Amino acid sequence: MPNFKEHCKISKERTGGTFEELHKWMDEGQEYLKHDHRLERHFYTEEYRKFIEEKWGDKAVVEWLFHIAIDNMETANKFAIKSYHHGYDQIDVIFTDKEVSGIDFWKNFPNSSKKSSYKKY
Repeated sequence: MPNFKEHCKISKERTGGTFEELHKWMDEGQEYLKHDHRLERHFYTEEYRKFIEEKWGDKAVVEWLFHIAIDNMETANKFAIKSYHHGYDQIDVIFTDKEVSGIDFWKNFPNSSKKSSYKKY
């Protein structure tokens, strides 16, 4: 998973703010749960959403969800490597009218690329 500094950097690139306190709060379970820290604070509940919104604002809710999504995408790619013997080099998510309307999964091999696509429409 991206470490604390990387999550802050990703937030800074997208929003102009690092959301350091939020990312620290999300990952503080690493100290005692190690890799399993994602069993806490890394899934959507209304309780977490309300807590985050009250403590850091509505933009922090978005950063929380992106933190979760990025961690889970990386984990899924690691499982793909184990299961399919090759992970993805790029995953493009396409939105239309605020909904996912397509996803392109790219695997790059020497001298070629392969794209698998899902299209909703």
